[in-house]
Amino acid sequence: MDDLVLLVLVFLRLGLVAFGGSTGVLPELERQVVDEYGWLTRQQFVDSFALGQLTPGPALLMVMVAGFNVAGTAGAVLSLVAIFLPSAVMTAAVTARWEWLRRRPWLASVQRALAAVAFGLTAAGAYSILRLAVSDTVSALIAAGAGLVLWVWRPHPALVILAGGVVAGLAGALQG
Repeated sequence: MDDLVLLVLVFLRLGLVAFGGSTGVLPELERQVVDEYGWLTRQQFVDSFALGQLTPGPALLMVMVAGFNVAGTAGAVLSLVAIFLPSAVMTAAVTARWEWLRRRPWLASVQRALAAVAFGLTAAGAYSILRLAVSDTVSALIAAGAGLVLWVWRPHPALVILAGGVVAGLAGALQG
């Protein structure tokens, strides 16, 4: 199968389950792009996740890195379109029928169920990125410190990511 076609099919499928935020789809995204197809190494995946968190806009912009690795600029653009197309279509469909849907008695049950699913997917995604990113004592200390800083002071996450990168760079320089 052509690389671009495979890329689009994989990201369309992932886009169908990418609700609850980008963290919810991370375990399957990692499985597909790292383990199944080898489009990214584990470190590239972690780095693309961090980059996605730092850039303005949705964090799933990270898929452009895998797309670029596979097929250059065309791969990056098609990956981006493919990951967001399913949710855009579903949003348009629900929006068009919202007045009818919001009066259905079962809607509250569906919303509660989807909230639970989104929470579970987000927890799995957080575990997945933690498992990938924390590989030694230094990274464990950085992750624990970042978690503490986020919990206590609640700064913008981009600042914490940048600070973590600086600390990791300094630690690497001291070790090397």
